[in-house]
Amino acid sequence: MQKTPVFVWQNRVLKKIYTCDIYCLVTERNYTRFFLTTTQSHIMVRCTLDSALKILPKDEFIKIHRSYAVSINFIDEIGRDSIKISDMEVPLSKRYYKPVIGKLPIIGR
Repeated sequence: MQKTPVFVWQNRVLKKIYTCDIYCLVTERNYTRFFLTTTQSHIMVRCTLDSALKILPKDEFIKIHRSYAVSINFIDEIGRDSIKISDMEVPLSKRYYKPVIGKLPIIGR
């Protein structure tokens, strides 16, 4: 994984985070939570999920629900209606199931 930095506004300063450290994004209206591997919490940023995904690498992040996006590098399991990332289980919408499967390298069946 390449260490590509992005900057987010946090407490009136721009804070650098690396895209390889982001494993999940969850939107709540005009705010998006960035869940990071480097901290045991998250960063809340005032932006929509779609605007965040326009900045993040398209080959690394995929929208899985209208309110969720994940990094394909951290996916542990994929079910028909959820994705497991370490200890977090996030919903997988029927609408996004096929695009998610199509973006992953799959061996067998």
